[in-house]
Amino acid sequence: MFVPSADENNAVYVFDIYKDGDDPDLVASLGDESGPIDVYDLVYRIYSTGQTDGSTVVTSGEFGYLASAYTLVRASDGTPAAIVGADIEMNVIIREVWSHTLQILLMAVVIVLVSMAVALLVINRQIILPIRGLSLYMGRFASDKRNLNTERFTVRTGDEIELMADSFNRMAEDVKSYTEHLAAVTADRERIATELQVATQIQASMLPSIFPPFPDRKEFDIYARMEPAKEVGGDFYDFFMIDDRRLGVVIADVSGKGVPAALFMVITKTLIKNQAGFSQTPAEILRLVNNKLLETNDAGFFVTVFMGILEVDNGRFTYSNAGHNLPLLSRAGGQYEFLQADSGFVLAGWEDFDYQTEAVTLNEGDRLVFYTDGVTEALNPREELFGDDRLLETVNRPEAARMPLEALVQLVRDEVERFADGAQQADDITLMALSFGNRQQ
Repeated sequence: MFVPSADENNAVYVFDIYKDGDDPDLVASLGDESGPIDVYDLVYRIYSTGQTDGSTVVTSGEFGYLASAYTLVRASDGTPAAIVGADIEMNVIIREVWSHTLQILLMAVVIVLVSMAVALLVINRQIILPIRGLSLYMGRFASDKRNLNTERFTVRTGDEIELMADSFNRMAEDVKSYTEHLAAVTADRERIATELQVATQIQASMLPSIFPPFPDRKEFDIYARMEPAKEVGGDFYDFFMIDDRRLGVVIADVSGKGVPAALFMVITKTLIKNQAGFSQTPAEILRLVNNKLLETNDAGFFVTVFMGILEVDNGRFTYSNAGHNLPLLSRAGGQYEFLQADSGFVLAGWEDFDYQTEAVTLNEGDRLVFYTDGVTEALNPREELFGDDRLLETVNRPEAARMPLEALVQLVRDEVERFADGAQQADDITLMALSFGNRQQ
């Protein structure tokens, strides 16, 4: 405590307090003068006015780096009596500030670490573990190629993870359903493919395939070829000696596809050949076969047939048509024309239908070309039909008249293939050619 002098940069001490360790020689006693002081203006203002605003200062001098605060002490009558000043080393303050700062930082670090740990636990529980579980479930689902795991993956997080799990569960169920459906469809396709293969084998095994079929017969020559379509139908051809002087020729097209149509073809072919041994005319043969087919035709199949009988000793060719394409006739190297015949009606279509027998006499060198609608109804990529006109144009080319029968059939087949230009055909393509007299070796 001290009293500032009014006319000098000086003060008179009332008393001074020191702490342990201070130098006693530096402790002021009552009446000691301070000598010049750095804060004289401040303390004098406080003493003379009583205002303590801005009474805290920081100084650096012979007593060290200090923070000092001053206030006024008044006498009992309210007049200024003295100034009380207190000093504290700034190093102490700085240490305290650092100590508190470090404590705050430590507490902040602890709080942050605890918060991070809690957050990690929450994230691990709410996000990481569900995602890991969903990932493992997806892996098992993807790796189970034969028996898809459709046990639902359950997670209750109430957020997007749960929505994602629900979406995957729905997807898994859809995939399993689709896979089962695909397996069923694949099995059906394999069954159908096998069925079509069997039908093709049935067709091939039932048709004559060795040429010349009658090497000892010089009165005629015959060649035939059938190419099944992708969807096997019921085309067939046949030729056989009814007796020593009569040759039966048949070309036909069964409605429908697959094994049922092929089986109906076998039945029709067998009935025609068997009946030919007991009947004299093609019309009678077709009428009897027609009625027999109607007896057991619950599937509703029908078949177009053209049948002819060639008397090899005189060239008389009798024939009857059951709704089939009319064959082409060429007279000894001349132009092909459609053979005139009644159109008739398909077999297995109308009970007791009265088929007509017609006749033409073949001379040496005359030729007949038989075919099914797979030839004239062949389609190109523009969905145009090959048609009768293109067929006539092909067989009437000058070089065709001199061709062996096999080459003639191949010529027509090549022209149809060129016209189709790679388009898939829906029907069988069947051709048969017959020449009378001078069989080519």
